[in-house]
Amino acid sequence: MFWGRSAKTSINPNLIKEILDYCKKNQLDTNYCIIVDFSIYSGKERLFIVDIPNNRIDVSGLCAHGIGKDFDCIFRPKFSNKNGSNYSSLGHYRLGRRRKTSQYDLNAIELHGLDSSNSNAYQRGILIHDGLPDISIIGLPCAPLSQGCFTVSDYTFDVICNVKGDSNKAILLYATDKSIF
Repeated sequence: MFWGRSAKTSINPNLIKEILDYCKKNQLDTNYCIIVDFSIYSGKERLFIVDIPNNRIDVSGLCAHGIGKDFDCIFRPKFSNKNGSNYSSLGHYRLGRRRKTSQYDLNAIELHGLDSSNSNAYQRGILIHDGLPDISIIGLPCAPLSQGCFTVSDYTFDVICNVKGDSNKAILLYATDKSIF
């Protein structure tokens, strides 16, 4: 194991029950979900691909957060649903179609916000996209930072695409600023 790798193997049982109930109610995949725990420092792994029925973290990885206004949240994220804020948003998302970004030619998955806290995600162009290294530089925040997107490593992006491709239903991404453990 290297620095930053999550030693946790499961999430809070109450949260996994909430996620399962949410997925059932909203006709989302009940086998896997993606959880981003923004309470964890960005230089550590804070995106988790979770096997819901077994409450098992199968993959964890780095995930950048939005840079905000004038880089005002490099070390600690702030959240907004406003266009042009460059902040990340919290809440439930449904993964959409896979595509290339037009501006930076990155691999991306569109996100559709399902809560009032992220309802503008699609209009804001909030995506999951590749562009991060696979390991952190000890002590430094995750870079490059995003304009509100969930920026991950190529490896993590490929795993997300595989999980998405194996499902007959949309996958849930849940972003929170409260510990999931």
